[in-house]
Amino acid sequence: MIMTNELERAFQGASAEAPYDSLETFEKVLALRLPSEDSSAINRVYRRMIPRWHFAMLNDTERNRTFHEALRAQVAPGQLVLDVGTGSGLLAMMAVRAGARAAVSCEVLEPIAHMARRIIAANDLSERVSVLSKSSFDLSVGRDLPTLADVLVTETIDCGLLGEGILPIVHHAREHLLRPEARIIPARARIVFALLESSAIHRNNFVFEASGFDVSMFNHFSTREYFPVRLVTWDHTLLSIPTKAFDFDFREFPPTSRVTRVPVEVRQSGTVHGIVFWFELDLGDGVHLSNAPSNPRSHWMQAVLCFERPLHFDRGATAVVEAAHDATSVWFNIHPPIERKSI
Repeated sequence: MIMTNELERAFQGASAEAPYDSLETFEKVLALRLPSEDSSAINRVYRRMIPRWHFAMLNDTERNRTFHEALRAQVAPGQLVLDVGTGSGLLAMMAVRAGARAAVSCEVLEPIAHMARRIIAANDLSERVSVLSKSSFDLSVGRDLPTLADVLVTETIDCGLLGEGILPIVHHAREHLLRPEARIIPARARIVFALLESSAIHRNNFVFEASGFDVSMFNHFSTREYFPVRLVTWDHTLLSIPTKAFDFDFREFPPTSRVTRVPVEVRQSGTVHGIVFWFELDLGDGVHLSNAPSNPRSHWMQAVLCFERPLHFDRGATAVVEAAHDATSVWFNIHPPIERKSI
């Protein structure tokens, strides 16, 4: 069995010789760095490189339908579409089906880019959809795009909205790759949060006592940022109504960092173990998509940020929640609220 560091060295060595003209070439170079007797080694490399959520995403029928609707509504015949983070190439293929003369896609992971080209070819769209094995920050007009693009579509979104870099991606594209009047899909987004009571979720990230021993120092290794949770699968209570934290308008230049304080009324007494939050996307032309807890079929889970020391609140108290974000993350804190006591 190949150890983790061997897999990493093998992939890094293969990647150093990129770009490749085919997936077969990539795998041949990779195989030279793996034990020949291990037939499953390349698959293990792929499992480490390529997140499993790609499969859930491609099988998310609501996500596929809403992006398809948005593209049909906003792509005019003959336009050029830029697709950032193409993955399988699905959104680019949707764009040409919607009437685009061509779609230029980019994908940073070499084997995914090659597989996208195969999928596009299998759907007889190679003459209209191209896939570049590079970051959108490395694209330029005249070399990678024939002209400035008329439409940008990107789904570089994680459960907390910003974790895959949609803000810097859109900002760079607007400055260098898009026409001034270009349509951007999604057009807007909102982050919504609620106070979360759930000792079950909290125990997945913090520990204080085990078999009568104080093991709280192990919390040094706990996750201090948000992580994905399928909220419906855990015992929980929302102690406040869903409340807006931030709005984003991708058609403008949204700020890359903000801090705001939001007073929130506690609707029932309980213990706040953290904040659960999610996004609401406006894809334009009345098309919307969300990973709210009320939409358990979404492949995106909800985002949870746990507090190491939970807080008790009585019904009717006001919690002052500090919400903040930078270019790629969101976090929350609770300031000394009315009628608060630590537990």
